Amino acid sequence: KGFLSGGLSTPRQSKRDNKITEIKANPKAEEEKLKLKEVQEKMNEASDFLDKNSNEWLNESLLNNIQSNQKILGKLNNPQFMAAFSEFQTNPQEAAKKYGNNQEMKEFIQEFSGLLGSHFTGLAEKQNAK
Repeated sequence: KGFLSGGLSTPRQSKRDNKITEIKANPKAEEEKLKLKEVQEKMNEASDFLDKNSNEWLNESLLNNIQSNQKILGKLNNPQFMAAFSEFQTNPQEAAKKYGNNQEMKEFIQEFSGLLGSHFTGLAEKQNAK
């Protein structure tokens, strides 16, 4: 029999055992490719510096600015809000998923980040003036 009349009369046996290699995506690889080693090192250095020098940046001026900002102060006095905020410190990716659409949380982070940014800019300007 030929191929025009319905195929081979007997099926061919494979001469070699076909092994299929299964490739799976690494979920951590996506996250890791966004991390730059040099940036991570500098962030760790900055964190260490802030911890060691907290008496220089965690000063009366910062505390007064926090106390005078009712939006920030109200959230810092809310235990449920502080629990959510601490999640951002311990597991930021999960917290972002959980609270990413929470407008109240977004506004707080923007307000608090702005306050800290102004504070650290002021400290840098004072340091540069010396």
